[in-house]
Amino acid sequence: MAKLYYRYAVMNAGKSTQLLQIAYDYEHSNGRAILCLKPEVDLKADDYIISRLEDGDIRRKCDFLIDVSGRERLYPRLKAEIEKKRASVVLIDEAQFLSEENVWDLARIVTYLNVPVICFGLKVDALGNPFPGSSMLFALAQDIEEVTTRAICRLSDAPRKATMQLRLVDDEPVFEGAQVAIENIHAKYLPVSLERYIRLRDKALGLEPEH
Repeated sequence: MAKLYYRYAVMNAGKSTQLLQIAYDYEHSNGRAILCLKPEVDLKADDYIISRLEDGDIRRKCDFLIDVSGRERLYPRLKAEIEKKRASVVLIDEAQFLSEENVWDLARIVTYLNVPVICFGLKVDALGNPFPGSSMLFALAQDIEEVTTRAICRLSDAPRKATMQLRLVDDEPVFEGAQVAIENIHAKYLPVSLERYIRLRDKALGLEPEH
């Protein structure tokens, strides 16, 4: 029986690289067709899924971009593409940007077509708040796993696990603003530990507790 999977981690942890590896294995090792998608709001690399390895040379063009606005239902379009291509699996990058109804439609694909859907995305945004897409995937996915390949805090002297992403604008940490600010277009991001994030956030917002 197919499942809805959610693979989550901080930025720079290797999520897109893992997705592209799965795509390669399905096609080249098993000779099976796949579909690769991402939400239309992810403007990074246009309509490509891109790995940070090799300076972005490892990439794959999406079969189509997912409408998250509600203008177009995902289920009928995805069903048609699966049947047309005889796809064995659906892979979705940047799944935190999905709408709640998108995620319900992915659950319908798994239920009615028996085709597995593997989503990769973030757990929370750079402000410390959950994304609607991530929250719904945590609610509905039957298999949830953290990707920890490269999830190391970039601002710690000793190796620490990164569980948050720090947004930088003009190289300064930012803890207010829009939930979506695409990397390389509006901001830069660093994966950091919760301890480092809390200390920087409290200092920036004047919330440091008395000791």
